[in-house]
Amino acid sequence: MDPIDKNIVRLLQKDGRLSHEAIAREVHLSRPAVHERIRRLEAAGVIRSYTAQIDWEALGLPLTAFILARIVGDCYPAAQKIYRLGSERALVEECHRIAGDWCMLVVTRSASPIALQDLLDEIRAVPGVQNTMTTVALSTVLREAEPIPDESLSAPAPPSKETAPK
Repeated sequence: MDPIDKNIVRLLQKDGRLSHEAIAREVHLSRPAVHERIRRLEAAGVIRSYTAQIDWEALGLPLTAFILARIVGDCYPAAQKIYRLGSERALVEECHRIAGDWCMLVVTRSASPIALQDLLDEIRAVPGVQNTMTTVALSTVLREAEPIPDESLSAPAPPSKETAPK
C-alpha cells in the first residue's frame, strides 16, 4: 500500500460516501485511477465494507455495556451463540476474543437496565459460559474510528547527518 492508497483509505474512513470524483481531486489522480485503486483495496480486504454510524439513543438503545465472559472450552461456538442473542430491547453489537483472565469481551446496547439484565441472563445460559462481569458506560467520550494518521502517509524522512552512513 503506497501513500496514495493510505490517503484514499483515510478519506473513505472519514466519509464512506465520498465520490470517486471527490477522492480523485484530493489525491490528484483521475477518477478511473481512483476507482481501480479502491477496487484493489476492496479485493485485498483492506476495505471490508462501507457502514453507517448508528445513533443508538435514537434507536431506543441508549445503554452501552461491556461484558467480560469466562468460557470453559472452545470460545468460538459460545461466541457465535452470544453474538446471535438479543431482542428489540437489547442486542450484542460486538464480540471479541481477548487475552487475560477473561476469554470474551461483549459490547451490548440496551433500552434499559432490565433489558440488559435479561440479555445477561441469556448470555449466562449459553453452554460453556462460566462467569461474567459487566461494566455499564455512563457516557461515550469518543466513538468514531480514529483515522489513519497523516504522518503515516508521508514518505520516510531522509537520514540526518548524524544517522547517514559514512
